[in-house]
Amino acid sequence: MRWLHGWIVAAVALSPGIGTSALASEVTASCERVSIGHSVSIEVQGVRSGKGTLVAVLYGDDPGKFLKKGARIARERVPARPGSVTVCLAAPGPGTYAAAVYHDENDNRRFDRSWTGLPREGFGVSNNPQLFLRAPNHAESAFEVRSGPNVVKIDLRY
Repeated sequence: MRWLHGWIVAAVALSPGIGTSALASEVTASCERVSIGHSVSIEVQGVRSGKGTLVAVLYGDDPGKFLKKGARIARERVPARPGSVTVCLAAPGPGTYAAAVYHDENDNRRFDRSWTGLPREGFGVSNNPQLFLRAPNHAESAFEVRSGPNVVKIDLRY
């Protein structure tokens, strides 16, 4: 039952707040086109359809805030495309971060889950850790950001 609680916490944290997301037209498609000192270029792989929106979220180095509602550093929403999509997030500076992505296929602005709390929509986290009936943790998802562009590949799981 502990794994169920973890998924519910992760799902709530990934769900966007009302009125806080950027419009797709305002989102930079990739970090190469902008000058962001500490950018994180997230390459989302395995997007199964062009329906809906991909939501990418960046968290800081505090393990207690990973996947917690209101604890994100940055979030971007971009239109989904089958295959691979790149999302650029701005980190406030060098340091340790973790990222999460979900595919909001029905565009209801929520990370949908089944009655057991398991994801109904595609999701993934940085470093692509192996997960079985549990939410990912910060230690297995953390990566270092340095000056210039930083690339993180995330495989979506459906």
